[in-house]
Amino acid sequence: MPTEMQSFYTSNPSTHMSHAPSAMDELISKYSSTSAPAAFRAQRTRNPFQRFFDRVHLEYYRYEVTFGLYVMTPSEKLVANTFVIVVLSLLLWALLLYFPSLLYHKLSRLVWLLTGHSSQEVGTALGILDNYGNPISPASIAEHATPS
Repeated sequence: MPTEMQSFYTSNPSTHMSHAPSAMDELISKYSSTSAPAAFRAQRTRNPFQRFFDRVHLEYYRYEVTFGLYVMTPSEKLVANTFVIVVLSLLLWALLLYFPSLLYHKLSRLVWLLTGHSSQEVGTALGILDNYGNPISPASIAEHATPS
């Protein structure tokens, strides 16, 4: 006679009886993936500002956990966060100060590589850069202002 083998995780449906207390059934129904939990339904009704601040708190928590700030004292966190803020602000300042001129230089170099002419020659030929780079003198203003 063959023996019936059952796994610990699966049971025979004919002999299955629920021995879980009602509190356990309530928790299973509350946090089951088949129905949306109450916390999820409440989160959908939050306004955009609350969701934004929740997102900021979540990202700060991830930052603390990733870089180990959660084990530091408040004064150590202040020093570490000050260092990060100073470095990021200097990086942003340098980006805003030097990037536009660098970008213009690299784009003019690209124009020269593609066309064989300087970007001012190409811009003047296309009518884009008529007076770019040429300072406007009072004599040139008077020259254009007087009718001929």
